[in-house]
Amino acid sequence: MKKNMKSFKSGLVGISLALLLVAGFVGCTDSGAKKEDNPSALLYLVNAGGSFNDVQQVCLTAYIAANSCVGGKEYFNPGTGCALTKLDGKTKDDLLALRECVLKKVNDPIQPCNLPQFTYGLAQQALAGAFAACNTSYTTTAGTTVDLTGYLVY
Repeated sequence: MKKNMKSFKSGLVGISLALLLVAGFVGCTDSGAKKEDNPSALLYLVNAGGSFNDVQQVCLTAYIAANSCVGGKEYFNPGTGCALTKLDGKTKDDLLALRECVLKKVNDPIQPCNLPQFTYGLAQQALAGAFAACNTSYTTTAGTTVDLTGYLVY
């Protein structure tokens, strides 16, 4: 029974990836150009089997939110930024600070960068612009200061 469940889960992942790839081929922007694939969503689907630890899960949610602000071909790279080697020594609180900072910028009341008119063309531009505060020392709403330098990578 256990072996059948494992092959069933593998089959679901394969079907999910196939559907994602097919959707990527037919998806278009308003101008008719092909939409670029968001690597955060793909990484999440591949690893949805619960293989992330708590720190990686929080990291991935921060990257998915940050990538909602990017509309071009270059996204923030959760595969690198949320890798165990990159997060070695980081705590869940560190990543919660990153997520808080990113969500604060994504949901800015004046220029929420996840809206098309405020979206950045590249992750590099978003990091220099909207997420500049998320790449330095950041004080959370709880009053804790965390050095977020180098957490968001593209």
